[in-house]
Formats: sequence, structure tokens, C-alpha cells
Amino acid sequence: MFVLNVPGSTPKKKYTWHNKIYKYLALVTATFFILTLYCVALINTSTSAVQHDHLEDVVIVVDSLKDSSIKHKARKHGDEGEPAAALIKEEKEEAHIAEAHLAPPDKAYEPNIKPVEEAPIVATNIAPKAKAAEAPIIDNNIAHKAQAAAEVVENTSSEEDYYAYSFAVLSEPWGTPLKDLFVKEGFKYRLPGEDERTQPITQRMLTMRLNSIRESMRVCWKRYKECAWGMDQLYPDTCKGSRWFGLGTTIIDSLDTLFLMRLQEELAEAAQFIANIDYKHGANNVNIFEITIRVLGAFLTMFSLTKQQVYLNKAVELGDLMIDSGAFSTASGVPLSDIDLSTGKAHRPTCSGCSKHSSLSEVTTIQLEFNELTRLTKDPKYKAASDKAMDTILSNLPADKLPKIYVNVMTGKTEGVMTLGARGDSYYEYLLKQWIQTKNPRYEEAYLKAVSSIRDKLVFTSHRNLTYIAEITTGGKFSHKMDHLVCFLPGTLALGTLYGAPKWHLTLAESVIRTCVAMYHTTSQLAPEIIKFSPDTKMMLISRNDAFSLLRPETVESLFVLWRVTHNEKYRKWSWDIYSGLERSARAGNKGFSSMDKIDTSRPTRRNSMESFFLAETLKYLYLINMPEDVIPLTRYVFNTEAHPFPINPGDFAE
Repeated sequence: MFVLNVPGSTPKKKYTWHNKIYKYLALVTATFFILTLYCVALINTSTSAVQHDHLEDVVIVVDSLKDSSIKHKARKHGDEGEPAAALIKEEKEEAHIAEAHLAPPDKAYEPNIKPVEEAPIVATNIAPKAKAAEAPIIDNNIAHKAQAAAEVVENTSSEEDYYAYSFAVLSEPWGTPLKDLFVKEGFKYRLPGEDERTQPITQRMLTMRLNSIRESMRVCWKRYKECAWGMDQLYPDTCKGSRWFGLGTTIIDSLDTLFLMRLQEELAEAAQFIANIDYKHGANNVNIFEITIRVLGAFLTMFSLTKQQVYLNKAVELGDLMIDSGAFSTASGVPLSDIDLSTGKAHRPTCSGCSKHSSLSEVTTIQLEFNELTRLTKDPKYKAASDKAMDTILSNLPADKLPKIYVNVMTGKTEGVMTLGARGDSYYEYLLKQWIQTKNPRYEEAYLKAVSSIRDKLVFTSHRNLTYIAEITTGGKFSHKMDHLVCFLPGTLALGTLYGAPKWHLTLAESVIRTCVAMYHTTSQLAPEIIKFSPDTKMMLISRNDAFSLLRPETVESLFVLWRVTHNEKYRKWSWDIYSGLERSARAGNKGFSSMDKIDTSRPTRRNSMESFFLAETLKYLYLINMPEDVIPLTRYVFNTEAHPFPINPGDFAE
């Protein structure tokens, strides 16, 4: 027997040789048992990962959103460490809904779209690509952001109906603390992900994104079909619809989105409806601009894509109705704003409080559509009518080439506010796009001079180095506000550089788009309708009356164009972040999407309204930014202001 003595201490226990053996055997047995359990767990985990591989990204994003949102709401309840059990339960239920509706279909959709004649973009019998090689599908730019943190910007406004617009977003995917968005040298404001070395997006990730957006479109269509078929607009929460044109505008406006997403069953339903449209049963107060960009534009695009005569027939019928209505028979050629479809007669606005003048953007945003109708029919009357309206505006421009937003239909002169927002925006867009469509140098000259004046007179920078476009009031003073509608401008500027516009246009575009993306830095990840800047401090502010979102397309439209022009991955990243916010805050399961109120809070409220442009534009641009570039290439197609693409054939307009 051996006794182990520890020097300098009294022995407390005797160890024999067989005691040591028993001890070592026990250790070996315990180690073997632990290793066995670990191997079993590893095998089960691996099997589960194989079964759910196609949902990996979605689960990561949903879990990140869920965890971050719970922490945010716990802070609102005053206890970040131990949120209330009811709150956690509620968030888990929301995450379950999000996981369910973000999950892609069983069969992944991987596009391989071939062009057809006359620069058409897709064939109806598209075969998916062969499955791409396996690659990691975790989107680190979305799933692995730093935990959200808040820093409330001090309110410098003395007015009670304003409060400081906080950039502190408390949930994925934006969750970078405000204090980390500054650089000491000059205090340059940086958006999350702007300075990151963004990883290229894998084909599997693109496929997941396309499937998610496609599924969103399918859910919206299903809800519309259940609740408001044949109506112009859907009320998703009450399962009703509203009449505007009396033509089923949501169906018509969605046609090419359904076509691009290859939703064949839904497209067949829409085509059957289109064949039975009778304009004489339409509404008596229809805005000519709105029906042109949404209805006429959609029919012209669908004819170019499918060559189905029914679409051209409906386009010609509508075009003739507007020409024969007397809308263009004014002294100046500037059309009246409205038309009674049932009688075929044009008239000025009849709504209470409406200006009796026409809007600048309305009378100058029908030219692409009327030009295309002339090109397809070889009948010059459509182009001649819209050209006269544009010629009148260009002949009455002020010295700075920036017209006001109201047009006197008798004289063609403009008055009122000077803005690139509501009632002014698409005038500038269509100056460029008419140049692209027809190659008429007059439009090129007008566009370039207008952009130079915008740069010289309207461009301002906030205290966070955010570039915005101001307005000029009727009294000649600056109004430091910017509509979300102005976010069309970065895309227009970037598009112009593909056709010879100066490179500084792209620099300005990339500056303004940062402000547009920053508008989505609300707790709900939805952008307000209007932002304002303090005249003194240039602090970004939001009025309580403007804290609503119609789910507008202008920012994602510009991100799409900037991605095509620059191939900078941050633009695709930002577009996906915006889509994630839409899914998180503007969707209610199978009820689909709705415009939202109180978007500055963690619990925005639904307005029970889905605009047709959400399907025609917002989802379409979100989809196209993840598609191959040979799908609607920007060198062969020009989009109208409702995202309906027309082929570019300038030779057909040679005089």
C-alpha cells in the first residue's frame, strides 16, 4: 500500500493503486458518455439543417428582427433585461407570421429570361436555370448587424407639432447606433452599410429574395381577388374595394408585374377581365394624367411584351377617347385635367377646393405614352396632341428653367410653388425620358439646364451631411421640406449619365439617395410622406401630420437604377432592407399590405388601403433589382412614371 504525502501538510486520505484505477476508469467512462451525446446531437442538427436549408436566411432574418424588436419594446416598457411575458409571447406570434409569409415556395424560382422580338424581355415559357453550386446563403449585411441602440436627437423646434426626427432605429436590419454613424473628420454622417465591404450576393440569396417578393405579390393579388375584384383600389382590412376610374385599375396596373414574376394563373385571370372592359361604364371624374400613366401605359407595355392584340385595341380605344374628349382643344394646347368616361367629355376639376388650373406634372407626364401609341399605330395625332402641351410649357419657362406647379390652360404660364415634389416631380423625369425615347435635342437641352438650376438653387445639406432638395414658395422664400416623391430624382439623374449627361449628375444622385434611404430610419422602418429641415440647424424633422406612408416606390426605383448604373451592392442591400421593413410593419398576414399611419412609432396603424402603384411599382422595382440586368435593360427600355417599360426605338420618331 502506498501513501501519498503532501509536503508541509497533514495527510487527509490514503490512496491505493486500485483507488487510482477506479478513478481513471470513471473519468474515461464519463468522457466517452459525453462524446457520445455530442455526436448524436451533431447528427440531429446536421439532418435538420439539410431539411430546412432553403429557409436558413429567412429564419436568421426573422430571429434577428424578433430579438431586436423585443428588446426595443422592453425598453419602451422600462425593463430591457426582463421584458414582460405577454410582450415576448406577442413578439413570438408576430415572428411566426413573418416566418410563414417570408418563406419561399417549395420550388425555388430562378429566372433565366430570354429576349423576344422588338426588344421584348421575356418569353412566357421560361425554364429555370440549372441549380447553382451550393454556397453560403447567410446575408451578413442583414442578419449580423450590431445590436440596435437608440439615441434621441434633441428637438430644436419650438413648434409643438414637430419633433426631432430620430435616426435611432431599434430593430434589424438598420440597428447601428447613431453615435457610431459619425466620423470625427468633418462629422460626416454615414448610413449603415455604406462604408462596409459588402459581400457579393449569392445566387441562392437572390433566389430567396425573388421568391419572397413574388410571394408578397401573390398574397396581395389573392386578397384583392377575394375582396375587391373589378374595383380600382383594395381595402385589405375590411375586405372591400373602392371605385375611382371604374375600370379595375389594380388589375390593369399590375399586368406587367404579374408577367415579369411569371404568375401565369393570376395573369390569365387579369387578361380575361381586360377583354370585357367598357370605358363607357367608367367614372365621371377621371384624371387624364392618372389614367394615362396607369391604364394606357400598362396596355402599351403588355402589347410590346406579349404581342396580344387585345392590349393594343384597349390602348387605342382609350387614346381616342381622350383625344376626342376636347381635353386638348384649349387655346394653349395644355389639356384639361379630367374626363367623364361615361360621356367622353373633358372638364376642369370639380372637387371642392381644387385649383382650376392643371398641374405641371400632369400635363407634362403623358408624352411617353402618347408617343408610344403613335409609334405602334403610325397615327401621328396622339404624339401631336401631347407635344403641343409640352411645347407650350417649354416656351413659357422662366429664366432659371424651373416652372411653378400650376399651369393656366389658356396661356400656358405657370404659377405657385416651385417644387420637385407633388405636382412638379415627373415634369423633370419626362424631360429626360422623352430625350431617351425620341432623341429630340430640345428635351436634352431643357433637361440639362433644369438640373443645373436645381443644383445651383435648390440643393442644401443638413447638419448630418444629408443632401436634400428644397422648395421655393409663392413668395420667393425657401421651404426646407422634401417629399418622398422627390426621391425619383436620384434614379433620373443616374439614368441620364447612361445617355451622356455630366458625371456630376451621378455624384448628386448618390448624395440625394442617402437622404431618401435615411427617411426609412424610423422605428417601423417605413418612410414618412414628407421630411422637413430646421432652417437654422438643418435638423431633419417630421411633422405629426406627415408621419404616414403610402408605401411609395420612388426610393426603391432610384435604388434599382443606381444599382444598374454603378453595380454597387449597397443599393441592393438597402432595397432589401426596405422590403424587410415593409414585410415587418405594413403587412398583416394574408390580409396583405396597407398604407400606414404613425410610422414613427413601434406600433404603426393600418390605413386599410393598398394603392395600385404598390403592385405596379414598389414590388416590381424590388423584384427587378434582384433580377439579371438583361431583364428590361436600361439601354433598351424606358420606364414611364408608373414603372411600365416601353422599348426604345428613336428611329421611329425621326422627322
